[in-house]
Amino acid sequence: MLLCTTILAVGSCAAMIDQSVSARQITRQIGTYTDRVDMSSRLGASGSSAYILSARSSNRGLYITSVSPGSVASKLGLEQGDVLLQLNSRVVASAAEADRILAAAPSGQLKSVFVKQTSQQLNCYNQTISYTNNAPSEGSSSQGSGMVAKRDTTLEKIQTSVPVQTLESYMCEIVNADRSANGVGRVSLSASLSAVARAHAEDMIARRFFDHVNPSGLDPRQRAVAAGINVAVAENIAQKSGPMSPQQKVAGCQKMMMDEPRNDPHNHRGNILNASWTCVGIGCAYAPGGGVYVAQEFSASHVP
Repeated sequence: MLLCTTILAVGSCAAMIDQSVSARQITRQIGTYTDRVDMSSRLGASGSSAYILSARSSNRGLYITSVSPGSVASKLGLEQGDVLLQLNSRVVASAAEADRILAAAPSGQLKSVFVKQTSQQLNCYNQTISYTNNAPSEGSSSQGSGMVAKRDTTLEKIQTSVPVQTLESYMCEIVNADRSANGVGRVSLSASLSAVARAHAEDMIARRFFDHVNPSGLDPRQRAVAAGINVAVAENIAQKSGPMSPQQKVAGCQKMMMDEPRNDPHNHRGNILNASWTCVGIGCAYAPGGGVYVAQEFSASHVP
């Protein structure tokens, strides 16, 4: 998830899926709502509630983190990193929802829609398999129960093990690498602007919002002034969740921004590559479950 001064509308997801093709290229971004990993016993896979986002639509689904051999998920061809969107034309918004859909599905054909990600694109697939709805045996506590597995605390510890200052320095390196690759001069990392950016990232998590204007009505310039920095700033904000390292989440935030359309000076990419900026403040914060929120504050003035 990301946001800059240009806000993109998100519309209905169902109309964007073409059920008549076996594979279709789509250009969207994958993200997860949470790092919580739940198990669907009927599907035979674990995953996180996810979305595939574009400027026009948002498809909800289940980001697959593991697949059990011989399971329904395995027979469908699902693998780690895929996003399961639909089972029998019903949206799979969570592992528990997958259990509910499969528990109600009659024996026969089971239709699915899912997305696979390659290094350059996302492909949407339709797969139909033969499905037998076996009712759970009496006394079984987990088969088809839709029970939510406990959070993987080991994964969460891994995902929050890197100090935020290290992530901020890492993102600054990536910003300057992208600027250099596009013929733009480097920006210096401002400690004071980074404090402003970090405070905003932490505030978005604490007050559960995602915007440039906080619930108190303060925009980026006003927040900088409140911190004693009376300069104009341009802000990018982004968020990344999922079963990956903190560095991968930071790099993923930057990649989402840089993948935006070229020659638009007002989007995230335009902000990052603006030759007028001489310094940047970068703030990172961990959300519950290990998601990373990032704020970038660019300025044309020298700010220590």
